[in-house]
Amino acid sequence: MAKKAVLFYNPQSGHSKGNHQCDEIRTHFIQHGIDLETVIVPLPHDEIKSIVDSAISNRVDLFIAAGGDGTVSMISTHLVGKDYPLGIIPLGTGNLLSKVLNIPQKLEEALALITNEEYDQVKIDTIKLGDRYYMLNVSIGVSPKIMESVDSNQKQKLGVFAYLINFIQQILGLKLHRVFIECDHQKSSHLASEILITNIGTAGVEPLMWSEDISLNDGKMDLLIIRATNIRDLFRLIVSIFTKKSKLYSKIKFFNVDDYCRIESQSPLHIQADGDIIGETPFEIHVIPSSLTLIAGK
Repeated sequence: MAKKAVLFYNPQSGHSKGNHQCDEIRTHFIQHGIDLETVIVPLPHDEIKSIVDSAISNRVDLFIAAGGDGTVSMISTHLVGKDYPLGIIPLGTGNLLSKVLNIPQKLEEALALITNEEYDQVKIDTIKLGDRYYMLNVSIGVSPKIMESVDSNQKQKLGVFAYLINFIQQILGLKLHRVFIECDHQKSSHLASEILITNIGTAGVEPLMWSEDISLNDGKMDLLIIRATNIRDLFRLIVSIFTKKSKLYSKIKFFNVDDYCRIESQSPLHIQADGDIIGETPFEIHVIPSSLTLIAGK
C-alpha cells in the first residue's frame, strides 16, 4: 500500500460538493495511514507539473485525481512515461474514463479501491498533442461547440443533460467542413460535420458506443469521420450507435491511427481535447502506447 500520496481535488467538478467531500477523502486516507497532501485545482499547467515533479522527488508513490475527466486529464499529462499510478475519484458529469475502467462511481467505493492493497493497474495509450497528453479523445466540428456552450453551473445542475440540451441547440447550425487528413503517411480529403480521434468506445453517454473494438490499450487510436447534415442523419447516427452498428452506418468512416494523424481544415475550426477547447486547426497528434498507469476496478 502507498505511504505518501498527493490528492488533486477539483471543487468545480459536476458532482463535487465542495469541502465536505474533500474532508471525507482526507479522513479515509488518514485512517489507512497514508500521508496525504491536498492540492486544489484547476491550476496552471506549469504549476501542476512543478507539484508533480516535487512530489516524485519527495518519494510520493501515489497520485489521485478527484473530479471529472478534465481533471484527470489535467493531472495525467504530467505522469505519462512515469511509473507512478494515478487513482481516480469520479466527481464529474460524465466520468467516461472511470466507467471504462470499472471504477466505482460512489465515493466510498472509489476510495476503498484506491486503498486496497491488491488493486489492479492498467497501462493505457495516450494522445500527444503539442506538449500535452490526452487520454480520451480529440475532435473538431460539433463537439467543440457543445463543450464551449456548457458552463460549470449547467453541469452541476443538469449533469449530462446539459450536454444534451446544447447538442440539440447545435443541430440547427450543423454544417459540413472541408478537412484534409494525413494519417500514417496516407492523405485524404473529406467533407465532415465531425472528426473524432478517440481512445475509448463510449460515445459520450452510456450505453452509446462507437464500437466495442475500441480499446484504451490496443496501441492505436481510432479516427472517425462523421458526415451528418440534418436531423434525419443524426437520428440514424444515434440509432446506429445505440444498436452498436455504427461501423455499418454509411455516414461514419472508421480508420486506425497507428503512429500519427495531422488534420487541416479549409477554415479554422476549434479543437476539443478531453472536454477542453485547446486551440484551432491545424493540429497533429501522435499515439503513445502503454504510457500512463491507472488504478482500475476488477
